[in-house]
Amino acid sequence: MKRRTNNRPRHRDQEDLDARLNALKSPTPKRRRKQRSSAGPMILGVFTIVAVLGAIYFIYTSATGGGEPATASKSGEKATVEVVEGDTLSSVADKLEVKDVIGSATVFKVQARVDGQGSDIKPGEYEFSKGESGDSILKKLNSGKDAPTFAVTIPEGLTLEQTAETVEQGSDVSAAEFEEAANKTDYSYEFLKDPAIKTTEGFLFPKQYEFEKGTDADAMVNRLLEQYLIETEGLDFEGAEERLNLTEYELVTTASLIERESANTEERPIIASVIYNRIRQGMPLQIDATIQYARGKPKEELSLDDLEIESPYNTYNNPGLPPGPIASPSRESLQAAIEPQETDYLYYVLKADGQEHYFTNNYDDFLAAKAEAGR
Repeated sequence: MKRRTNNRPRHRDQEDLDARLNALKSPTPKRRRKQRSSAGPMILGVFTIVAVLGAIYFIYTSATGGGEPATASKSGEKATVEVVEGDTLSSVADKLEVKDVIGSATVFKVQARVDGQGSDIKPGEYEFSKGESGDSILKKLNSGKDAPTFAVTIPEGLTLEQTAETVEQGSDVSAAEFEEAANKTDYSYEFLKDPAIKTTEGFLFPKQYEFEKGTDADAMVNRLLEQYLIETEGLDFEGAEERLNLTEYELVTTASLIERESANTEERPIIASVIYNRIRQGMPLQIDATIQYARGKPKEELSLDDLEIESPYNTYNNPGLPPGPIASPSRESLQAAIEPQETDYLYYVLKADGQEHYFTNNYDDFLAAKAEAGR
């Protein structure tokens, strides 16, 4: 629906009104002058304030028909209004007017400011009745409780496909819809500009999310990408790129390997050191998690044939890092990839209790630990 046009731009009306309101709230300091009777100016000031308030009341009652909603003829009809992050009282008032919820954005702003209710508007999708009172509208906007929501929890270490399945279980968005959205990279984030990036694999940040009912797949993917940006804000990617000669995408790839291989948070920087030590020495990483990713489905015990699978993700046959992440890593794994522990370890094996790894730089010790663990 097109926005109504007036004889003069609305923003000028709003600027005039803002100036008047601000003048009432914050009178300019008086200059010092010689002492004289203040009775005359005081009376004049009172009359001025009364006149301005009377003018505002006249505007309000004129626009609302003496207190009746300006959209009374449409009263009872429903309209949905979306409030997003960054919306102000003015922009929300405009949206309400466009949807015919209110008759005048300017009057709505006056009411909100006089009542002191326009400074805590919360994002969300709201449903209003056309002609609903301004007080009722403001209460909903300030409480943020109108729009129904649903929660989706994305665990750490899931692949893009597994994330899509998780989303399907907790929402009305199908796995196919989510995968289609997640396989695109045309979202407005600099970290996706690397030409090597073909999908959002690795950037779908694991966390519990709350979405408004009706959120589509593209919006959900964008929210997960936004969370990656938020969570990695304080991480020193630039420093790591210089020290380790790796791009951010390669660091995320390394973090995904750490995520899948580590048995606990404390050993993640050590896992990172093993990965980097092996790469420096030209040794294949031989990480089983990359074989599982190449297979496309989990398998409890990998066979020798599995280790020969034809795939760029096979780190038994291909040196260096795989071409991309194999899962969405946690912030701890990203931190470990950026700041690995200094060690000379080249091997690790999961102990029999499954709670931690045994690390060594000696191949014979590795074989002995592997036998002891029954692996």
